[in-house]
Amino acid sequence: MLTIQIIVGPTASGKTALAIKRALAGNGEIISVDSRQVYKGFVIGTSQPTGDELARVPHHLVNILDPGERITAGQYVNLIQGKIAELAELGKAPVLCGGTGLYVRALRLGLSKSGAADPRVRAAILARVEQEGAAAVHAELARIDPATAGRIHPNNIQRLVRALEIYETTGRPPSELREWEGDADEKTPAVPGVGAVQYELTGIKWPRDELYSRINERVSAMLEQGWVAEVEGLLQSGVSRSAHPMQGIGYRELASVVAGELPLDEAVPAIQQRTRNFARRQLTWFRKEPVEWIEAGEIWDR
Repeated sequence: MLTIQIIVGPTASGKTALAIKRALAGNGEIISVDSRQVYKGFVIGTSQPTGDELARVPHHLVNILDPGERITAGQYVNLIQGKIAELAELGKAPVLCGGTGLYVRALRLGLSKSGAADPRVRAAILARVEQEGAAAVHAELARIDPATAGRIHPNNIQRLVRALEIYETTGRPPSELREWEGDADEKTPAVPGVGAVQYELTGIKWPRDELYSRINERVSAMLEQGWVAEVEGLLQSGVSRSAHPMQGIGYRELASVVAGELPLDEAVPAIQQRTRNFARRQLTWFRKEPVEWIEAGEIWDR
């Protein structure tokens, strides 16, 4: 049975550095498990691997999706499994790395074909309703599944969230579910072309205050690297402010800065706070997963 390492944990914890170390030690290549790094042009704010990092170890599923596209957990799992099979065929060890807990969970346990409830997915969608507004989330459902959106009023939050929950946990629009045969959950799904696999999750543990300090410093470093110019370039190239990746942490705030709606000195602390909140949610998620946590000071000894 193939054993696959997955490096997980909160943003700014050092996942990429540890993944590179593990890949170099085991003739491996890295597969991203990140819902934002997948988008083309969203480089600085998503911490896509640098040129030096790519030169040391190849990274897959980074910078491949147009900003106007959406991808479900099920679709992403299919991409990951395809890359695992490719690398296994080449005799390479896949090392997965990322902080998108839903994708990691879907990879390990499969997704329900029945559209069963998932409290964590629902909570994430509710957070988006609060941040982006019900109308924006309803517009997203309309793009995914016009038939279902037509039956749900934008102010009916319960039905709106449930419809998107079904989509995220099955990869299929709710209106198509009745045509989808089979209702059993897939547990520990095999990887096509590889067979049964075993996933080992490793996380990097930081004291909370140190992690928050790293987050604040990283946001400042991203701005020094030209994050505002990156956002301006994306908007000038035609990327809509309503595009899914433009709703990501920092991109929404900096789009407002570029538009003259928000001063940069107000945007920076807002981005830092939103990132810290995100890290806290990631920690909550991964504490419920079978993660081996390594103290940050020990990672280079393992």
